[in-house]
Amino acid sequence: MPKVSVYLPDDLYRAAQERKLPLSALTQDAVERAIRTSDRKEWVSRMRALPRPADVVVDSAALLDEVRAEFGE
Repeated sequence: MPKVSVYLPDDLYRAAQERKLPLSALTQDAVERAIRTSDRKEWVSRMRALPRPADVVVDSAALLDEVRAEFGE
């Protein structure tokens, strides 16, 4: 696993240290979450770019009339 450096402002680092937060695990979680969000946004963009299905208007009254005519009232 490669090591990377993450720079935090002094006050943020101190607050994390005071709370004994696991910075490495938190950073990994944040990066994974950002990747999932990015993937989701790309998927939504691709879906929105697809042609929209044609709107179909169903005349339910006429459809019921057809069913009644075929099967009886």
